[in-house]
Amino acid sequence: MLDWLKINKDYPQFWKDYLGKFENKSRRFVAFSTETTGLDAEKDVILSIGAVAIENNTIIVKDSFEALIFQEKFTPETALKTGVIKGVPEEKHSESEAIESFINYLGNAVLIGHRIHFDIAMINTALEKLHCGKLKNEALDIEVMFKKWKQLPEEKQFSLDELGAYFKISKSDRHTASNDAFTISLLFQRLKQRLGL
Repeated sequence: MLDWLKINKDYPQFWKDYLGKFENKSRRFVAFSTETTGLDAEKDVILSIGAVAIENNTIIVKDSFEALIFQEKFTPETALKTGVIKGVPEEKHSESEAIESFINYLGNAVLIGHRIHFDIAMINTALEKLHCGKLKNEALDIEVMFKKWKQLPEEKQFSLDELGAYFKISKSDRHTASNDAFTISLLFQRLKQRLGL
């Protein structure tokens, strides 16, 4: 018991504040996405985070979050793949600044994503570097929701673009975490309705 208190005491203040927000269940949902250098949560890093809130079945565009993370190592291949280009005028943050801001934005909201376990793993890896615990938020995956609605086998996979095309959601020309988060929020609204949630 004393060891737990000692560990808790050593957490950064933003993490202590975050942990204190879970006494009540949230009615706020946050659709989010990360752009990363690859698909290995241990070796790859986050390039950007995008998120938008949903409350009372309404997407709250003014309640959104975006952070571009400054990278020392940056390849042209990564820039082309993600649409995040080194030297663009948007303000970039250190990974620690971006993660702290995201956690403050997130609070106890229910997370919504596409293959969300990967995005959560990336955030958790970044939190570990800051000597924090893992995300405590509940999470829903729109791909899982779609397969449940259509009664499809678990192994069947659908990209975000395929899910968007199914619901005739127009695709943005620019592939960014924020655009993906907005698409996820639209898909969540449609699937929530169809599943009667």
